[in-house]
Amino acid sequence: MGDFGSINLDSKKPYYLQLKELIQGKIECRELLPNQKLPSEAELCKELKVSRTVIRQALVELEQEGLIRKRKGIGSFVAENKSKLMISLYPLDHLFLAESEEQITKLQLLKKTSLPAPAHTASTLMINDGDLVLQVLRLYCQREEPVILSRSLLPAHVSACLNDEDLRKPVRYAENMPPAACFDHAENFIEITEVSGEDAELLRIPPGAPVFKVSTLSFNKEHVPIEADTSLLRGDRVHLQGRIFLD
Repeated sequence: MGDFGSINLDSKKPYYLQLKELIQGKIECRELLPNQKLPSEAELCKELKVSRTVIRQALVELEQEGLIRKRKGIGSFVAENKSKLMISLYPLDHLFLAESEEQITKLQLLKKTSLPAPAHTASTLMINDGDLVLQVLRLYCQREEPVILSRSLLPAHVSACLNDEDLRKPVRYAENMPPAACFDHAENFIEITEVSGEDAELLRIPPGAPVFKVSTLSFNKEHVPIEADTSLLRGDRVHLQGRIFLD
């Protein structure tokens, strides 16, 4: 593998963040090129002397930011160059900004299912492969017309604190949560994609219609994931608004 770099084990900066910055720096200076394969998790553990949990968390965040891509059964690769826009946005908040909007908004809890976490989900939520997660499917309508379809994955220690009424909204809206399940901050990533299959049917739009796909990973105060949410926003019914500030 060669000299990939090192982690300062005496630093107060989290190990996963050091590794994330290390890989990001190599990508930005083109020491790692698009489509180049990264060392395996086992190789990184051995060279950097950190746990697999550290490696996985760094890779999850790099993938969420579009810097790497995971190929099942093969490994992680540097992503192809892709322009991206990252803004601070909670995609459902616009439904609750004013009382008039809330009165015409209908939130439906369509389905909730407990299932064993596959490897990618376990890595994202920093749990063990096969641990139970609760998958929640929600539909948000305005004036009876579907606008947003949302799928959330909640680890068991979080879902155990929520009732059906709580599950109608993402965990960041839940009140009186224990510290380990209490929302503190989130990271979200936006792209435009095409809707298909059941998703198109639920949103009442033709397959292939453009939608905003917003992926949100919510954390507690200790930066431990408490919910992974993917929302599809109808491109013909939603506009996104952000603000730009100078440092």
